[in-house]
Amino acid sequence: MMRALNEVGAIVQKAALGVGLPVGQAEDLARTAVYMAGNHLPLSPVVEALTEPDAPIDIAWGADKLVVKTGNAAMTAPIVKDGFGTGVVKARLAHVEHAPLVIAMLAEAGLEVSADGPKIAFRRCQKPDVIVGPVDVPDTIWHALSHMAAKTYVPESEASRAGGAGAGLTDND
Repeated sequence: MMRALNEVGAIVQKAALGVGLPVGQAEDLARTAVYMAGNHLPLSPVVEALTEPDAPIDIAWGADKLVVKTGNAAMTAPIVKDGFGTGVVKARLAHVEHAPLVIAMLAEAGLEVSADGPKIAFRRCQKPDVIVGPVDVPDTIWHALSHMAAKTYVPESEASRAGGAGAGLTDND
């Protein structure tokens, strides 16, 4: 189904919050998803990152490189991106399947990336343009993101309505 890029960013941010990511990581993931959708890249790495089990984050920092030993993609990708912004020039990922999300996040930040399996290197470049206009998001991806985003919604109940939630007489102030 055709979606606006702002819809993609909004649903990914809500989905990320729905699965318990901190606000900063949710925002980073939403920007990356907009970049991916705008450049006709699949959004499946985003959904995979959001459904990946939580894992402790263990990253070894060196003078110019970092090694992600453990951690899920949604939490480690922003750390890798921030590392490249502070002088890191090489990274090694614990899981090669995290590479598409990490590479997209780095590219969205204006870094030209080269990858060899789990090894990633970069050089600075001009931030690429994003296509403006509607993008096609597969229904399966949209439904998965919507299901995760729904976890942020307040369930309907008489108690919530009595407290002023929803449309009704209390909205006619």
